[in-house]
Amino acid sequence: MTELLSRPAWADIDLGAIRRNVSRIGGKLNPTTQFMAVVKANAYGHGDVGVARAAIEAGATWLGVILVDEGVRLREAGIDAPILLLHEAPVERMDEAIANELTPCLFTEKGLWAIGEAADRAHHKVEVHLKIDTGMNRLGVPLDHVESFAGALAKEPRVEVQALYSHFAFADQPDNPFIDEQLERFTDACDRLKALGIETAFRHMANSAAALTRPDAHFDMARVGIAMYGLSPGPKVDGVVELEPVLSLKARAAMVKRVPAGEAVSDGLRYRLERPGTIVPIPLGYADGWPRALGSGDSGPNAAVLIGGKRYPAVGTVCMDAFMADMGDDSCDVGDEVVLIGSQGKETISADDVARALNTINYEAVTRISSGIPRVYRG
Repeated sequence: MTELLSRPAWADIDLGAIRRNVSRIGGKLNPTTQFMAVVKANAYGHGDVGVARAAIEAGATWLGVILVDEGVRLREAGIDAPILLLHEAPVERMDEAIANELTPCLFTEKGLWAIGEAADRAHHKVEVHLKIDTGMNRLGVPLDHVESFAGALAKEPRVEVQALYSHFAFADQPDNPFIDEQLERFTDACDRLKALGIETAFRHMANSAAALTRPDAHFDMARVGIAMYGLSPGPKVDGVVELEPVLSLKARAAMVKRVPAGEAVSDGLRYRLERPGTIVPIPLGYADGWPRALGSGDSGPNAAVLIGGKRYPAVGTVCMDAFMADMGDDSCDVGDEVVLIGSQGKETISADDVARALNTINYEAVTRISSGIPRVYRG
């Protein structure tokens, strides 16, 4: 590495892998289906500006974010693709959203009022995407309120519905029968709204899993998140298309210390060596998104790292800014590369490996990596 980093820990981001993933996933979509690259949460921890540019270069036509700040950051970086706010913007941020040409989503009458008032101040109509709740019971206009909401829309001429959309409850189970039920509910709601005069330019419902396995859910656009980052939405989607992991998490050995048998390491001295070992402190901890649950105690290690192409257990308590690895009778030098997620030699530790150790999903394993960890872009 020749980059000047702020600290000896970083995430390698392979933008070439982003482009290839977008291209391969796009090849599974219906020919008329647009590709929305979901870059919320700092592009799932990968860095939103770089990922957004790479995705657009590979064929994405829309971007999806949650926060106004996320959309504004993309605009300030010179990105002019359409950007959808996947949550309703706060009333006090609506003017800023519209000024930056962010497309609001809509699912409450308060949101409708806020967008209409902001449209009036901007002196032009505002296009929105109307979200329908098809059974997830999270966000969206309830199915039994569709007609009343259409009535509210009819009284607000400053707001124009560009698209209708919904979200699947089973993102990782493309064969779950509830997906068919949600699809039926969604198409029925679209037909009911059309009968009331709300005919939109397009509809979208597919997430990564549905983009890869459910052509009947593609409609006019697919919202692709986790698969774009080279991570599988779930076991039932594995192998449908080749995906390349985009992120590797790395650090440099901060110290190399030979510790005698019987001694213990880290906060609380929870890990005691039964034989002499080489302990390597790694300068990254729970403040950086490497949680305490990845430490070890009496039950043994919950995670591993790669040093010199070999796998070693992460041991002891994860501290705020560091954790330890036990290399046993092996050793390394201060400054040697340590891989937490990624490959080294013939060994690989995946985001799924980390997720399993945490009893969670790969989404969380990558999105929790702190923005304080520098991103180094390749490709």
